[in-house]
Amino acid sequence: MKLENFNKVLKQARLDANMTQKELAEGVCTQAQISKLERGDEFPSSITLYLISKKLGVDAEYFFRQIESDRVEYIDDVKNIVRKYKRDKNYQKINNLVRSQLNTPLAKENKDFYQFLLWHLGICAFYLEDDKHKALKFLTRSLSMRDRVLDKEREVAILNSIAIILNEKENYQFSLKVFDRALEKVKKLPIIKDFTIEIRLLFGASKSALNLWKINQALDYSQKGINICKQYETFYLLGELYYQKARCLKRINDEESAVFFRKSIQTFLLEDKKEYAEVVEKAYVKYINKLKKGRKEGLK
Repeated sequence: MKLENFNKVLKQARLDANMTQKELAEGVCTQAQISKLERGDEFPSSITLYLISKKLGVDAEYFFRQIESDRVEYIDDVKNIVRKYKRDKNYQKINNLVRSQLNTPLAKENKDFYQFLLWHLGICAFYLEDDKHKALKFLTRSLSMRDRVLDKEREVAILNSIAIILNEKENYQFSLKVFDRALEKVKKLPIIKDFTIEIRLLFGASKSALNLWKINQALDYSQKGINICKQYETFYLLGELYYQKARCLKRINDEESAVFFRKSIQTFLLEDKKEYAEVVEKAYVKYINKLKKGRKEGLK
């Protein structure tokens, strides 16, 4: 492990121990050497590191742990910023941030971080450049790293991104296969840290199935998604799933579709997603008017 932040950790440890540079140097090395170490001008030898650790009352591994902790915290900060931008659908900001990190030593050393960056580079290539092939190239590259990365849940999330792109480009058959593959992998995960991934997969699979006119399959996916939302008491994609179920029922002329149109509208209003509610409201009004017209014609 590189000690690029050793100087900061050393200085903080000395201050925490209420020692001056002179006090720390006594019996270890010169004060000038401590000063150089804290400025980052040089790294300590293994013997010097041992003596400094002993003087501070910590083991030598303390410095490695602190450095690694700082790196993990930094990576987590970057990931959280990317996730926020993704929720806001601000792909330009994601792209700028990801590209600024991609060639850093940290990204090259940390395979998990590098995979995360490649994944989002693929997402940006699709939404910013509308380049399906470039997007899938980045996504498959990130997916190929699965054997070197411990986070198996991310593999499922990357498959979800691939399936969404295929669906957007009207490759519904292949998209559905990828969604199904991802759903199978979810079942094999010993622990699901993020339950929303399964909801996203079911919602996406339902859309692809509906586009293929596999109505019963689409209904099954949407209902399973609704069930998970209820299980976890979350609104996450619940309005979308109700709308999706309404669309499925509408395709087979099942008038229960109206119930799910209304549930979708109510859910979006509860979430204060007025624009979403308005879209569903228009579809609902159009559906009701069509039903009324059909009934009138049936009475003639």
